[in-house]
Amino acid sequence: MNLKATWKKLHGSKKTFRNGLYASALTVVVLAAVVLLNLVIQALPTKYTELDISTSSLFTLSDTSKNLLHELQTDVTAYYLAVSGQEDTNITRLLDRYADESSHFTWQQRDPVLYPTFAEKYEGASTGCVVMTTGDRYDVVSYDEMYQIDMEAYYYGSEEYSFDAENSLTASLANVIRTTSYQMYELTGHGETALESDFLETLDNAGVTTESLNLTTAGSIPEDAESLVINAPLADVTQAEAEMLSSYVENGGKLFVVTDFTVDTPNLDTVLADCGMTRQAGLLVETNGDNYPYGYPQTYLMPNVQSSEILAGMTSGMRVYTPIAQGIVQAEDSEYTMTPLLMTSDAAYSLVDYQNAETVEKSDTDPEGSFAVAMAAQNDTTGAKVVWVNCPNMLLSTANQSVSGGNAQMFGSVVNWFNGEQTTAVINSKSMSAASLVVPNAARIGLALLFVFVLPIVCLIAGVVICLIRRRR
Repeated sequence: MNLKATWKKLHGSKKTFRNGLYASALTVVVLAAVVLLNLVIQALPTKYTELDISTSSLFTLSDTSKNLLHELQTDVTAYYLAVSGQEDTNITRLLDRYADESSHFTWQQRDPVLYPTFAEKYEGASTGCVVMTTGDRYDVVSYDEMYQIDMEAYYYGSEEYSFDAENSLTASLANVIRTTSYQMYELTGHGETALESDFLETLDNAGVTTESLNLTTAGSIPEDAESLVINAPLADVTQAEAEMLSSYVENGGKLFVVTDFTVDTPNLDTVLADCGMTRQAGLLVETNGDNYPYGYPQTYLMPNVQSSEILAGMTSGMRVYTPIAQGIVQAEDSEYTMTPLLMTSDAAYSLVDYQNAETVEKSDTDPEGSFAVAMAAQNDTTGAKVVWVNCPNMLLSTANQSVSGGNAQMFGSVVNWFNGEQTTAVINSKSMSAASLVVPNAARIGLALLFVFVLPIVCLIAGVVICLIRRRR
């Protein structure tokens, strides 16, 4: 009996040892798996591990930025100048998103305390800025560029900021990788409206410089004219000027024309007619509530933006504002390829006798349907590209700001199409009035320890205990 009892005791001890060894091995394997999983998750791009739950999508890149990053062929490094521990997390998270989209883009932090002479290498660099570099080229994005104050709210006694970092960083990225600059001339001498700051900034982002051109005094169009813009002249060009413009287009020139249908311009109309575009008689009136602002006249158009490679830089859902416009008719037998850019709804009509009409009520003789407000004409043989917007208010800052930069973005897209460049255009700033969710560092560390180590270990211990209890039964 003693021998049998001793054997049972030894057998039980071995079984307990094996169970304990198995449980210990299982615990080690599970812990290793948890640690490995944590390392894998940390290695994933932040766009998969950090969800953007801010109300204005502060850290979600637009298609414009993504397309530019996806097409990067050269290595770009961004340096964020900030003291360690005093970084702006909005900026660092956004830079992480840029790095996630392209292996050619990386960013590093430079602490001015540790690198006191670093900023001296880049003109205009200071604490809080981002320096975009590639090779020997660089561009500095200041902190004030990334955070824009609402001046209207400021004058009323409140400080409201918008996060404009994506627009600034993407424009800076385009500037450093661009190897070509372009020259645009603004026609003057006929009461044209000068381009305002919204549109000049868009041109600057696209690598385009502007200069005034009076054809009467200059006598010819400069040879370096990559493109011309004629913005709502109050008088017609002369016949000699029209011949110069026609010759310029025939030889592959690029022309952006904005016209006022209340101004008689037969010579300029001839240049456009040679490209296969003529005026639709009358004033456009929209009856679809989605195509004009609520509470405004039905002649204040918000036409539909047409999908095309010309407007590839237009952000999804962005609108263009063209108050007081006239339609454009395309010729059927033109050697130019026509592409409508802005169209009214099918419920619009053209009020032909608008000068004598007391209301905008449609008459039986007024044509109705969908009308082109903006049209592009391209000659594949000569390379000529002409865009006509038959609305005098298209390139005004007031119209542009009414649609959060939509007019400037369209203008920038067209100019980049002229030059064969990837568009950077304008990216909407993000409102800072709604605070994003912020987790304090202490709470973040505590939560990380809880979910990564404490809870898994507690679950493992509980599993082992339950397993041993069941085996003893």
